[in-house]
Amino acid sequence: MLEPWQWAAALILALAAGAISGLSGFGAGLMLSAYLLPILGARITVPVLAVAMVLTNAGRVWAFRDSLSLRIALPVLAGVLPGALAGAYAFGALGGAWADLIVGGFLIVSVVLRRALAGQTLAATPLVLAIGGAATGLLSGITTGAGMLLIPLLLGAGLPARALIATDAFVSGSMHVARVAGYAAGGVLGPALVVLGLALGAATVPGSRAAAWLVARIPPWKHVVILEGLVVVIGAMTVWGAVRVLRAA
Repeated sequence: MLEPWQWAAALILALAAGAISGLSGFGAGLMLSAYLLPILGARITVPVLAVAMVLTNAGRVWAFRDSLSLRIALPVLAGVLPGALAGAYAFGALGGAWADLIVGGFLIVSVVLRRALAGQTLAATPLVLAIGGAATGLLSGITTGAGMLLIPLLLGAGLPARALIATDAFVSGSMHVARVAGYAAGGVLGPALVVLGLALGAATVPGSRAAAWLVARIPPWKHVVILEGLVVVIGAMTVWGAVRVLRAA
Protein backbone atom coordinates (compact mmCIF):
# COMPACT_ATOMS: atom_id res chain seq x y z
CA MET A 1 0.00 0.00 0.00
CA LEU A 2 0.97 3.67 -0.05
CA GLU A 3 3.41 5.28 2.36
CA PRO A 4 2.20 8.50 4.09
CA TRP A 5 4.05 10.75 1.61
CA GLN A 6 2.55 8.79 -1.27
CA TRP A 7 -0.94 9.30 0.18
CA ALA A 8 -0.29 13.04 0.34
CA ALA A 9 1.03 13.16 -3.23
CA ALA A 10 -1.95 11.14 -4.50
CA LEU A 11 -4.46 13.47 -2.83
CA ILE A 12 -2.73 16.58 -4.20
CA LEU A 13 -2.71 15.02 -7.67
CA ALA A 14 -6.41 14.20 -7.28
CA LEU A 15 -7.16 17.88 -6.65
CA ALA A 16 -5.33 18.85 -9.83
CA ALA A 17 -6.88 15.97 -11.77
CA GLY A 18 -10.37 17.14 -10.87
CA ALA A 19 -9.56 20.60 -12.20
CA ILE A 20 -7.84 19.48 -15.39
CA SER A 21 -10.49 16.93 -16.27
CA GLY A 22 -13.09 19.68 -15.88
CA LEU A 23 -11.34 21.68 -18.60
CA SER A 24 -10.25 18.92 -20.97
CA GLY A 25 -13.31 16.68 -20.61
CA PHE A 26 -11.20 13.71 -19.54
CA GLY A 27 -8.11 12.94 -17.55
CA ALA A 28 -8.84 12.49 -13.83
CA GLY A 29 -8.65 8.70 -13.94
CA LEU A 30 -5.76 8.70 -16.41
CA MET A 31 -3.70 11.13 -14.33
CA LEU A 32 -4.24 9.12 -11.17
CA SER A 33 -3.52 5.83 -12.94
CA ALA A 34 -0.26 7.27 -14.29
CA TYR A 35 0.81 8.00 -10.70
CA LEU A 36 -0.49 4.85 -9.03
CA LEU A 37 0.39 2.17 -11.61
CA PRO A 38 4.16 2.21 -11.01
CA ILE A 39 3.60 2.12 -7.24
CA LEU A 40 0.72 -0.31 -6.81
CA GLY A 41 0.44 -2.19 -10.12
CA ALA A 42 -2.69 -2.59 -12.22
CA ARG A 43 -4.33 -5.20 -10.00
CA ILE A 44 -4.68 -2.63 -7.20
CA THR A 45 -4.83 0.62 -9.20
CA VAL A 46 -7.78 -0.34 -11.44
CA PRO A 47 -10.26 -1.20 -8.64
CA VAL A 48 -9.11 1.74 -6.50
CA LEU A 49 -9.80 4.16 -9.34
CA ALA A 50 -13.21 2.60 -9.94
CA VAL A 51 -14.16 3.62 -6.40
CA ALA A 52 -12.64 7.09 -6.86
CA MET A 53 -14.46 7.72 -10.13
CA VAL A 54 -17.84 7.01 -8.52
CA LEU A 55 -17.39 10.13 -6.37
CA THR A 56 -15.81 12.17 -9.18
CA ASN A 57 -18.78 11.58 -11.46
CA ALA A 58 -21.30 12.04 -8.64
CA GLY A 59 -19.91 15.54 -8.15
CA ARG A 60 -20.39 16.31 -11.84
CA VAL A 61 -23.92 14.91 -11.86
CA TRP A 62 -24.86 17.14 -8.94
CA ALA A 63 -23.32 20.21 -10.56
CA PHE A 64 -25.22 19.66 -13.85
CA ARG A 65 -28.27 17.80 -12.50
CA ASP A 66 -30.72 20.13 -14.23
CA SER A 67 -29.39 19.02 -17.65
CA LEU A 68 -29.36 15.23 -17.19
CA SER A 69 -31.07 13.30 -20.01
CA LEU A 70 -32.43 10.02 -18.67
CA ARG A 71 -33.97 9.34 -22.09
CA ILE A 72 -30.45 8.90 -23.49
CA ALA A 73 -28.81 7.55 -20.35
CA LEU A 74 -31.12 4.58 -19.78
CA PRO A 75 -30.46 2.72 -23.08
CA VAL A 76 -26.71 3.18 -22.55
CA LEU A 77 -26.99 1.86 -19.00
CA ALA A 78 -28.80 -1.23 -20.27
CA GLY A 79 -25.53 -2.22 -21.94
CA VAL A 80 -22.97 -0.55 -19.69
CA LEU A 81 -23.99 -2.13 -16.38
CA PRO A 82 -23.83 -5.84 -17.34
CA GLY A 83 -20.75 -5.19 -19.49
CA ALA A 84 -18.87 -3.45 -16.66
CA LEU A 85 -19.89 -6.10 -14.13
CA ALA A 86 -18.69 -8.92 -16.40
CA GLY A 87 -15.43 -7.14 -17.29
CA ALA A 88 -14.64 -6.33 -13.67
CA TYR A 89 -15.30 -9.90 -12.56
CA ALA A 90 -13.05 -11.20 -15.35
CA PHE A 91 -10.32 -8.78 -14.23
CA GLY A 92 -10.22 -10.59 -10.90
CA ALA A 93 -9.07 -13.75 -12.67
CA LEU A 94 -6.05 -12.06 -14.27
CA GLY A 95 -2.57 -12.54 -12.81
CA GLY A 96 -0.67 -9.44 -11.79
CA ALA A 97 1.63 -9.36 -14.85
CA TRP A 98 -1.25 -9.94 -17.30
CA ALA A 99 -3.27 -7.19 -15.62
CA ASP A 100 -0.32 -4.80 -15.98
CA LEU A 101 0.15 -5.80 -19.62
CA ILE A 102 -3.51 -5.19 -20.54
CA VAL A 103 -3.86 -1.94 -18.59
CA GLY A 104 -0.54 -0.54 -19.78
CA GLY A 105 -1.34 -1.42 -23.38
CA PHE A 106 -4.76 0.18 -23.23
CA LEU A 107 -3.34 3.36 -21.71
CA ILE A 108 -1.20 3.75 -24.83
CA VAL A 109 -4.08 2.86 -27.15
CA SER A 110 -6.38 5.26 -25.29
CA VAL A 111 -4.38 8.26 -26.52
CA VAL A 112 -4.74 7.09 -30.13
CA LEU A 113 -8.43 6.37 -29.60
CA ARG A 114 -9.10 9.75 -28.06
CA ARG A 115 -7.56 11.52 -31.03
CA ALA A 116 -9.24 9.23 -33.57
CA LEU A 117 -12.65 9.72 -31.95
CA ALA A 118 -12.33 13.50 -31.54
CA GLY A 119 -15.32 15.10 -33.23
CA GLN A 120 -16.79 11.74 -34.24
CA THR A 121 -20.38 10.75 -33.51
CA LEU A 122 -22.47 7.60 -33.88
CA ALA A 123 -26.12 7.28 -34.90
CA ALA A 124 -27.71 7.17 -31.47
CA THR A 125 -30.58 4.71 -31.81
CA PRO A 126 -31.50 2.88 -28.59
CA LEU A 127 -29.92 -0.33 -29.96
CA VAL A 128 -26.67 1.45 -30.86
CA LEU A 129 -26.59 3.10 -27.43
CA ALA A 130 -27.06 -0.25 -25.69
CA ILE A 131 -24.45 -2.08 -27.80
CA GLY A 132 -21.95 0.76 -27.49
CA GLY A 133 -22.59 0.87 -23.77
CA ALA A 134 -21.97 -2.87 -23.42
CA ALA A 135 -18.64 -2.66 -25.27
CA THR A 136 -17.55 0.34 -23.22
CA GLY A 137 -18.57 -1.29 -19.97
CA LEU A 138 -16.74 -4.52 -20.77
CA LEU A 139 -13.51 -2.72 -21.68
CA SER A 140 -13.80 -0.42 -18.68
CA GLY A 141 -14.14 -3.41 -16.36
CA ILE A 142 -10.94 -4.99 -17.65
CA THR A 143 -8.80 -1.86 -17.87
CA THR A 144 -8.86 1.90 -17.22
CA GLY A 145 -9.51 4.82 -19.55
CA ALA A 146 -12.19 3.14 -21.67
CA GLY A 147 -14.88 5.53 -20.42
CA MET A 148 -13.86 8.02 -23.11
CA LEU A 149 -15.68 5.78 -25.61
CA LEU A 150 -18.95 7.09 -24.17
CA ILE A 151 -18.35 10.58 -25.57
CA PRO A 152 -18.90 9.85 -29.31
CA LEU A 153 -21.83 7.64 -28.33
CA LEU A 154 -23.53 10.47 -26.45
CA LEU A 155 -22.56 13.09 -29.00
CA GLY A 156 -24.49 11.08 -31.57
CA ALA A 157 -27.62 11.69 -29.52
CA GLY A 158 -27.28 15.42 -30.18
CA LEU A 159 -26.90 16.41 -26.54
CA PRO A 160 -25.86 20.04 -25.90
CA ALA A 161 -22.78 20.71 -23.78
CA ARG A 162 -24.34 20.75 -20.30
CA ALA A 163 -26.53 17.73 -21.04
CA LEU A 164 -23.52 15.87 -22.43
CA ILE A 165 -21.50 16.49 -19.27
CA ALA A 166 -24.37 15.54 -16.97
CA THR A 167 -25.40 12.43 -18.90
CA ASP A 168 -21.83 11.21 -19.36
CA ALA A 169 -21.19 11.67 -15.65
CA PHE A 170 -24.38 9.79 -14.73
CA VAL A 171 -23.61 6.87 -17.03
CA SER A 172 -19.93 6.79 -16.06
CA GLY A 173 -20.70 6.93 -12.35
CA SER A 174 -23.20 4.08 -12.68
CA MET A 175 -20.67 2.10 -14.71
CA HIS A 176 -18.06 2.53 -11.98
CA VAL A 177 -20.54 1.32 -9.36
CA ALA A 178 -20.96 -1.86 -11.41
CA ARG A 179 -17.17 -2.17 -11.70
CA VAL A 180 -16.80 -1.84 -7.93
CA ALA A 181 -19.34 -4.64 -7.45
CA GLY A 182 -17.50 -6.83 -9.96
CA TYR A 183 -14.09 -6.23 -8.39
CA ALA A 184 -15.48 -6.97 -4.92
CA ALA A 185 -17.06 -10.19 -6.18
CA GLY A 186 -13.78 -11.12 -7.89
CA GLY A 187 -11.85 -10.68 -4.65
CA VAL A 188 -9.62 -7.78 -5.74
CA LEU A 189 -11.24 -4.93 -3.79
CA GLY A 190 -10.87 -5.07 -0.02
CA PRO A 191 -11.77 -2.45 2.65
CA ALA A 192 -8.33 -0.77 2.59
CA LEU A 193 -8.55 -0.19 -1.16
CA VAL A 194 -12.09 1.16 -0.83
CA VAL A 195 -10.85 3.72 1.71
CA LEU A 196 -8.04 4.79 -0.64
CA GLY A 197 -10.46 5.08 -3.56
CA LEU A 198 -12.97 7.13 -1.55
CA ALA A 199 -10.23 9.50 -0.40
CA LEU A 200 -8.97 10.05 -3.95
CA GLY A 201 -12.49 10.46 -5.31
CA ALA A 202 -13.43 12.99 -2.63
CA ALA A 203 -10.29 14.99 -3.43
CA THR A 204 -11.23 15.30 -7.10
CA VAL A 205 -14.66 16.82 -6.35
CA PRO A 206 -13.43 20.25 -5.16
CA GLY A 207 -10.44 20.08 -7.49
CA SER A 208 -12.00 22.30 -10.13
CA ARG A 209 -12.10 25.19 -7.63
CA ALA A 210 -9.03 24.42 -5.52
CA ALA A 211 -6.65 24.31 -8.51
CA ALA A 212 -8.51 26.63 -10.88
CA TRP A 213 -6.04 29.49 -10.40
CA LEU A 214 -3.20 27.23 -11.60
CA VAL A 215 -4.79 25.47 -14.56
CA ALA A 216 -6.33 28.73 -15.80
CA ARG A 217 -2.80 29.87 -16.59
CA ILE A 218 -2.10 26.88 -18.84
CA PRO A 219 -3.83 26.66 -22.26
CA PRO A 220 -6.22 23.66 -22.32
CA TRP A 221 -4.44 22.08 -25.31
CA LYS A 222 -1.22 21.92 -23.28
CA HIS A 223 -3.07 20.05 -20.51
CA VAL A 224 -4.08 17.43 -23.03
CA VAL A 225 -0.62 17.13 -24.63
CA ILE A 226 1.14 16.79 -21.28
CA LEU A 227 -1.42 14.29 -20.03
CA GLU A 228 -1.23 12.21 -23.21
CA GLY A 229 2.57 12.14 -23.06
CA LEU A 230 2.47 11.03 -19.43
CA VAL A 231 -0.10 8.33 -20.18
CA VAL A 232 1.98 6.92 -23.06
CA VAL A 233 5.18 6.86 -20.99
CA ILE A 234 3.55 5.19 -17.98
CA GLY A 235 1.70 2.75 -20.23
CA ALA A 236 4.94 1.77 -21.95
CA MET A 237 6.72 1.33 -18.61
CA THR A 238 3.89 -0.82 -17.30
CA VAL A 239 3.87 -3.00 -20.42
CA TRP A 240 7.66 -3.40 -20.30
CA GLY A 241 7.57 -4.42 -16.64
CA ALA A 242 4.83 -6.97 -17.35
CA VAL A 243 6.73 -8.40 -20.33
CA ARG A 244 9.85 -8.83 -18.20
CA VAL A 245 7.88 -10.68 -15.52
CA LEU A 246 6.18 -12.95 -18.08
CA ARG A 247 9.47 -13.72 -19.83
CA ALA A 248 11.08 -14.65 -16.53
CA ALA A 249 8.20 -16.92 -15.53
